[in-house]
Amino acid sequence: MLRMLLRRLLLIPLKLVLRPRVSGVENVPDSGPFIIAANHLSFFDSIFVALLTPRRLYFIGKQGWLEMPGLKGRLQGLFFRAVGMVSVDGTSGSATMAGLETSLRILREGDGIGVHIEGTRSPDGRLYKGNTGTAWLALRSGAPVVPCGLTGTERVHPAGAKRLHVARFDVRFGAPMTFPEHAGRADDRRVRRSVTDRITQEISALTGQEYVDMYAATVKSRAAAESRAAAASPE
Repeated sequence: MLRMLLRRLLLIPLKLVLRPRVSGVENVPDSGPFIIAANHLSFFDSIFVALLTPRRLYFIGKQGWLEMPGLKGRLQGLFFRAVGMVSVDGTSGSATMAGLETSLRILREGDGIGVHIEGTRSPDGRLYKGNTGTAWLALRSGAPVVPCGLTGTERVHPAGAKRLHVARFDVRFGAPMTFPEHAGRADDRRVRRSVTDRITQEISALTGQEYVDMYAATVKSRAAAESRAAAASPE
């Protein structure tokens, strides 16, 4: 009930103030499990997609979003739980797998799972190499993957911003993708990579983003290391 009420309360100002342009909602299945695989440009992307998807959607997010300290952190955790976030602890393989198993259970119950296929926000607006967890979920569950292309959400909430900015953005849902030829091969690393790359290509077609064959997390780690090295070096 809390989730339904919160969705209704947030959807009204979202549509009236930010006026998102949404297309392809007919590609979201009317019933049964489904996976929304989106690119990632803004902190609020998962909320925007969850609100604008016509069916119930649980979005995979980082465990740290639920564990911030202080009153603000507790309120943030409450909010993300209310909007249906599935937390994934990426500090170890077993912890990540636990989050994926929870997502698989939700799919088997007939609901939708949302995921940012890049795993983290793009550092420069380009589309980066996808993580294979989405493919694992699709192959294990048999659920169709609906590619989702976001453009302009970085203007609503630029990296490091303290508040939302009024700016229109686009959400495009592509045609559902299924992979019956790979049924039963979720544990094959090469199959997961092939499926992931196909999904990422569809997202790129929806957004027009330049594709980079590298993980966004790797790019961010290298940039952070270079920044620390520059700060530590003598002038």
